[in-house]
Amino acid sequence: MKFSYNWIREFVPGLTQAPAPLERLITMKTAECEGIEEAGELLAIARVALVESVEPIAESHNVKAVIDAGPLGRKTVVCGAPNCRPGIFTAYVPIGKKMVSGVESDGMLASGAELGVNKDHDGIVELSAPAGEPIPRCAPDATIEIDNKSITHRPDLWGHHGMAREVAAILGLPLTDPVRLDLRPHDLSSIAAAIPPAIKVQIEDLALCPRYSALVFENVTVQPSPLWLQYRLTAIGLNPINNIVDMTNFVMAELAQPMHAFDADLLKGDTIFIRPAKAGEPFRGLNDEEYTLEPGNLVIADAGGAIALAGVIGGAGSAIGPK
Repeated sequence: MKFSYNWIREFVPGLTQAPAPLERLITMKTAECEGIEEAGELLAIARVALVESVEPIAESHNVKAVIDAGPLGRKTVVCGAPNCRPGIFTAYVPIGKKMVSGVESDGMLASGAELGVNKDHDGIVELSAPAGEPIPRCAPDATIEIDNKSITHRPDLWGHHGMAREVAAILGLPLTDPVRLDLRPHDLSSIAAAIPPAIKVQIEDLALCPRYSALVFENVTVQPSPLWLQYRLTAIGLNPINNIVDMTNFVMAELAQPMHAFDADLLKGDTIFIRPAKAGEPFRGLNDEEYTLEPGNLVIADAGGAIALAGVIGGAGSAIGPK
């Protein structure tokens, strides 16, 4: 598992140890660490910039862009991204001057992959922040990798908040809780009483699954996640998909609580069942692999069959898509 140093430090604001000394402490006190990976190194110098004008370069797919980088001033940058156009705010990285396509380029405009915030190579990032500012909520990070076998007996350490609790205990520092909405009990009870569930939940064996909860959200717009959220997932080895899927992975990585989002329009029937798989039951995962299940597999199912392997992977047939 990979743990973000910045994420841990959000929960342990008094943490002053750098990633390397912290890794050694965790290895000596709790679990074997396998190394540290730097993430988002260019974010230390990247700044938001406004593209003011774009001019084609003869006999090249590149363009010459004039940008306003706030306190860094106006720069001329050669860029080959298809979405480089006047009026967008993007990421400017002052890496020095060099000749590109016969034009002197003073720095670069960066894609998400070049910044390390996601794996998108197709264009430069598009931002909504003032020129000259750092990339919002994105800073260089380091990920501490821990051997999974070291913490199989410590499910409290399978999320960032649990690991932060361990770090706080080792160092004798205060621990902060994740931000939660202030929902009083009568708020939830009044909602539950007023609105019958659109999707019911039926657990067939409470010994295998003592609790499963579900909520139905309507009028949702599926779109890319904010850049900070994409970066947080990318740093720990998860792939950003969209705002819905990414938020479930974010909560799982923070609280060690497995979560999954289904497209309600693709579910068969009005009930989600938590049950052992049937012998030979087919299941196609989000990874497009076909599985043949057996009763030892716990599944989440609808009236048509398995739609997820419990706590492991969702099914392709009910996955969140653009609609």
